[in-house]
Amino acid sequence: MTFENQPDLKNRFFIDLFDNSPIGIFVVQEGKFQFVNPKFQEISGYTEAELLGMASVLIILDKDIPAVKENAVKMLKGKILSPYLYRVVDKNGELKTIIESVTSVKYGGRRATLGYFMDNTEQERAKEAIRLSEDKFRKAFRSSPEWFVIIALKDEICIDVNEAFLRTTGYRREEVIGRTAVELSIWEDMDQRARMFEMLRKKGSVRDLEVRFRMKSGEIRTVLWSAEIIDYDDEKCLLAVTRDITHRKLAEQEKLQRIKLQGVLEMAGATCHELNQPLQVAFILLNELLRNSPQDDTIKGLKKQLSRMKDITEKVNSITSYKTKDYIQGKKIIDIEKASENI
Repeated sequence: MTFENQPDLKNRFFIDLFDNSPIGIFVVQEGKFQFVNPKFQEISGYTEAELLGMASVLIILDKDIPAVKENAVKMLKGKILSPYLYRVVDKNGELKTIIESVTSVKYGGRRATLGYFMDNTEQERAKEAIRLSEDKFRKAFRSSPEWFVIIALKDEICIDVNEAFLRTTGYRREEVIGRTAVELSIWEDMDQRARMFEMLRKKGSVRDLEVRFRMKSGEIRTVLWSAEIIDYDDEKCLLAVTRDITHRKLAEQEKLQRIKLQGVLEMAGATCHELNQPLQVAFILLNELLRNSPQDDTIKGLKKQLSRMKDITEKVNSITSYKTKDYIQGKKIIDIEKASENI
């Protein structure tokens, strides 16, 4: 491009081209600004009068000056074609990220540099925000005590897992990545898994679904499983978060067992209490009969059985824990003898 002389810029074509450009445009000659359009003034915060004759490096962040000079020279020589990034400090002291490209021109009959100067600050901030967000996600993913798993939605192949998953399930990373949960047989109930995926595709997320997972050792653990469809590396993926509640479930079962035991013992105690009175009456009557017929074996046998019943009620009254034993027709009953042995 050639500017034969500065007055040529005043023609209507150049005025419209430069003054209305959405891109900052400048001309530098011998290291100083010779021309700046309104957009350049807006980005830099300086007026035209302040910029003209100013050394161009004065608005560049000091630590970026060497790189800017190097990139500008390379572009002027045709060694690089892509615009380069650097930072400037505007008149108000605000740091801005600029994307720039330059080319050689003739200005006022002498060699000069024409530059295109665009404010890329917001885009760079957005990139940095995304980078920080991704970094936070990765840190949370790696360090979380919950199991984190990322699964490709199209083929259900595992893309990544965190340390908590590996530590609890007993798998090594290379055993999991690139394989599916079906291949690993992690889900104990495959029908539940199918229903979960159907729900996930309809709603986009699943929250606190109680499921049972099989560890590498074969142990079954109860977990709360939540999942959501996300975009990960430009691919639709499933982000699953799993909380192991095995110990909680065991504690709940133990609590229910204690409640059940308490109910059983209270019922047994009430029954024994009700039986004691007729047993005492029966003993009195039998003793009367034995006084009249001391050699009657039938009466003696009956008293023996009543004594056995009395022993059983005393044992039942003293039970605090118990085990069951098989009874007829598949039923189970309390093993009173073993319960009394524990006491």
